[in-house]
Amino acid sequence: MLILALDTAWRTASAALCQNGKILAYRERDSEMNHSKTILPTAEELLAQQGISLDQTDLFAATAGPGSFTGLRIGVAAIKGYAWALDKPCAAVSSLESAAWAAREHEGLLCAAVLARADEFFYAFFENREGRIRRLTEDRADRAQRIAEEIRRRGEIPWLTGTGAEGLLEYCNGLETQVWLAQGCRQNAAAAALCAWQGAQEGRLIDCHELKPLYLRLSQAERMKQNNQDIERKAGK
Repeated sequence: MLILALDTAWRTASAALCQNGKILAYRERDSEMNHSKTILPTAEELLAQQGISLDQTDLFAATAGPGSFTGLRIGVAAIKGYAWALDKPCAAVSSLESAAWAAREHEGLLCAAVLARADEFFYAFFENREGRIRRLTEDRADRAQRIAEEIRRRGEIPWLTGTGAEGLLEYCNGLETQVWLAQGCRQNAAAAALCAWQGAQEGRLIDCHELKPLYLRLSQAERMKQNNQDIERKAGK
């Protein structure tokens, strides 16, 4: 099975090709969130480099969230377009599960983290045993203090991974919570491709119509709209 995966969940856009659980090629660009101009050329360059045509791909995967609202929409839209045009299946990969796969060299408990805002993080716990990643919790959002409390309750020192790992490390150090940093490990298209490969083996694929961004929380515009509606309801009483 040949997989093309895209990641646009944060400022660096990346693309990867994976065949039967092995990464064939990987490219990334620090586009400073300008993914609409960079992700498709990056994917095209990757395919051309390997001498592979788009229609040879068996599965398309996107890092679907959580992460940048705009970035997620761009990556998901690209994968939906590929899959719809070629009538191929899709895989929606959690940014946090991708971050866990990026830390697959680290055995034991993994805590994947992505900054949400201020001292709040998207996070999830995973277990890595002999290079196989198993999810322990759903993706969720909470303040650093509450995440540190959960880490202490688990009784095992976790490896922090993901683009929010260093930020969460600082909070954990300040809260006297012992953690280890999986240096340089973050969500990316190669890790997403490996996650999609495992998902394919477990029958967790979807079609292009089911593929949607996974935000976990409302956007700022939606929060403002909700607040205005609440104000209007209270004023009408």
